[in-house]
Amino acid sequence: MILQIILFLTNIILINVGFVMTFLVRYGFPFPENNFIAYKKSFLFLILIYISALSFFRVYKSRFSSSWELFKRYFSGLFWGTLLSVAFVYVFRVQWGAFPTSVFAISFFINLLLIFKVNQFILKAKKRIKKQVIILGEGNIDDIVSKKANVERKRIDQIRELLESPNVDEIVVSEKITNVEDLNLLLYLEQNLKAEILFSPSVYMNLLPERINGNSSIELLSTFVGKQSDLDEFFITILDISISLIMLILAAVPMLIIFILIKLTSRGTIIYKQERIGKDGIVFTLYKFRTMLKDAEKTAGPVLASRNDPRVTKVGKILRTTRLDELPQLFNILRGQMSLVGPRPERPHFVKLHKTLQGLRLAVKPGLTGLAQIRNFYDLHPKHKIKYDYLYIQRRSPGLNLKIMLQTIPVVFSKKGW
Repeated sequence: MILQIILFLTNIILINVGFVMTFLVRYGFPFPENNFIAYKKSFLFLILIYISALSFFRVYKSRFSSSWELFKRYFSGLFWGTLLSVAFVYVFRVQWGAFPTSVFAISFFINLLLIFKVNQFILKAKKRIKKQVIILGEGNIDDIVSKKANVERKRIDQIRELLESPNVDEIVVSEKITNVEDLNLLLYLEQNLKAEILFSPSVYMNLLPERINGNSSIELLSTFVGKQSDLDEFFITILDISISLIMLILAAVPMLIIFILIKLTSRGTIIYKQERIGKDGIVFTLYKFRTMLKDAEKTAGPVLASRNDPRVTKVGKILRTTRLDELPQLFNILRGQMSLVGPRPERPHFVKLHKTLQGLRLAVKPGLTGLAQIRNFYDLHPKHKIKYDYLYIQRRSPGLNLKIMLQTIPVVFSKKGW
């Protein structure tokens, strides 16, 4: 309780410091008297609004699972505090109409950085940023659970023991679950405890192709695996849309050149359309520049692409090597059918053929790039791809997506991966 009071009082001071710094950035010194007087007259009301918004998003709770959780809560609290403050000043514009709106916009970023870093420092010093992980079973989980000091581990033998741990952040299943009732209880607790479920690689690989006692619980499980908080999903979507638009603008001229080269060097359509399986098993039409001869699969049927595939045209070989054939998929991303990062979308034929491509892998949107693409080669077999897809699905986040995107750049230039 004492820590919460300290943070509460600290934030009151920091909000005012942030506004003063904003005036300094916006106007320099001395401050315009008319504008600053409006702030001095309204700052008590503004503090009340900001502190109320921060409290609503629970920034004063006793423990946080990570610095990212702390940042998200402060981002949300300050964002809504800023919007409400702008609305407040507008309603009382007769008294405080001289308060510049630009100060609110700038102060949001200054306050976010200032308040988050100070609170993070205090909470870390008091060891209040700590993830609580419960491990179900005796299997090895070192490859998916960090050994950092801010991770508190606890092993249990029975799923029902989770009922005694209401504050758990992460549940790691390290042994195979063979009982349908236990699996259903795990799903129920996941929803009520708001905890993330992870599986050790051995458990995951066994769980994927199975149907426990003919039950559809595995499909039910895929509803939760890979799903992030609404704010995380929002950030992932913003990344997808903004980066896709930027890439389309930058690639406009190269795409026009590719369009002409394909048209001049081989017969057939320029944009190749193909059915692929997306999130939750939904079929969508994927776009890419055609890299093969016309009717390449007319006689052979669906065949996995190989590195030296004779059906690939000369221009197509260059496009595949540089990954430029994938550029039209940016439109799939803007349509919400794909994400920039995720398991590569597979064709219905291969999803039916390879059980490893089914189940939990379809719990997230397919991606333009992914862990398998930055770690291995173009013709990687599905049973090997799934290992990387598993790791991504378990740790999916805006930060990981951005990291994979950045790592994709050197992979493209080195002509490896995919």
